Amino acid sequence: MRQHPVGTRCKSVLQRHTAPLLLLMAVAAGACVGCGGEEWHAETYPARGRITINGAAPAGAVVELQATGEAADVRNSRPWAVVQDDGSYTLSTYEIGDGAPAGEYAISIKWPPDVSKPSLADRLGNAYSNPSGSQWKATVSAGENQLPLIEIVGAKVLSKEQAATPRNAPPGPGMGGSNP
Repeated sequence: MRQHPVGTRCKSVLQRHTAPLLLLMAVAAGACVGCGGEEWHAETYPARGRITINGAAPAGAVVELQATGEAADVRNSRPWAVVQDDGSYTLSTYEIGDGAPAGEYAISIKWPPDVSKPSLADRLGNAYSNPSGSQWKATVSAGENQLPLIEIVGAKVLSKEQAATPRNAPPGPGMGGSNP
């Protein structure tokens, strides 16, 4: 039986390129070790809390923890949670509801107009969004953690519409202002 010349050529090309292709695949696989794995994750512990603003639950507000000492992990992950209708929240760091790594944290709060859409807007006017000036601290330890109740009284709360409307800034140089 006679072999077709194109089949011979294909077989020859495959033989010449198989070893380099396999070597390239092995190098690529080795380079990805650690890329998508979980070896950089710190162990997390269940952590829950509750918050009220002016006596009501701020459903949709975002609570975020920032380590005040050693970083939670090599990526300095920040545990976070979305406040539920009853004012409760459950922290997440790597997966929804997995908790937070053990450590000392400052708590910040931001209340976007719509938590389902990325936004820099804050219904609290960024009054509580800076963790470095936070009045609330939390400690997460091994085991179950109940974080301290956060009760904000007398806060100015913008409506969703007010918070979502960009504020007009005064004109800067070259933006309609007069030049002396």
